[in-house]
Amino acid sequence: MIQSPDDTAPPPDKGQATGRTPANGRRVQRTVNFDREILDRARAAATYLARNEPSSGIRSLADIVNPAVAERVAELEAKYNDGLPFQPVFRMPPGRRAGQPAPPAPELTAPAD
Repeated sequence: MIQSPDDTAPPPDKGQATGRTPANGRRVQRTVNFDREILDRARAAATYLARNEPSSGIRSLADIVNPAVAERVAELEAKYNDGLPFQPVFRMPPGRRAGQPAPPAPELTAPAD
């Protein structure tokens, strides 16, 4: 793993954002683990829509993922942070430690009619 000098800094005092200040620009590339079935479906949808349905506005996988993540984060902010954005964190701590159980999956609710 390549680390920048900022990645080795001690944890910040409470109330400070962690890691480096994000670079300017609209998009950043990150590695995220997906369930294979969900990723396969999303890639198929993005590919089909980009080729066959230009009016969908979907040109890439990011056009599906970004709005979905934004919607979920807004739900979490509303539920757990009085609708306000959470404190910025520029570098997340590593994933769960070996031997620790995965957190429970969120409950899915059907849309109201």
